[in-house]
Amino acid sequence: MQINDENVKLVLSQNVKMSRLALGYTQENVAESSDISVNFLKDIENTRSGISITTLVNLCKSLKSTPNQLLKDFFKDSVDKSDTILQRINLLDEYQKNAVLTLIDYFNQNKNQ
Repeated sequence: MQINDENVKLVLSQNVKMSRLALGYTQENVAESSDISVNFLKDIENTRSGISITTLVNLCKSLKSTPNQLLKDFFKDSVDKSDTILQRINLLDEYQKNAVLTLIDYFNQNKNQ
C-alpha cells in the first residue's frame, strides 16, 4: 500500500475503530480518555481527519495499543506474531496476565530440553 495522507487516515480510522470495538469501548469513553472531542474521534474513525503524534499516543494509551498496531497495515511484511500476542494480552485482566507470564517463563526455562 502506498503511503500518503489519505491512506494513513484510512488505515488509522479502521484500526482505531476495530481496537475500540474489540475492547467494548464507546466513542465517548475513548474520546474522554484521549483528551479529544467525540466529534474529533468520529472524524478520525470516518477518515475525515488526520491526527498529531500526541493524539496518536493518547489514543494508543486509551486503546491499550501501540502505534505499530494502529498503523500495522503499512508494515505487514515486518509485523510478526508478537503484535498480535501483545494486543490479545492487553485485553486480559491482571490474573490472566500473570498466568500468561508464568507460561512464558515455563517455556523459556524448558526451550532447550
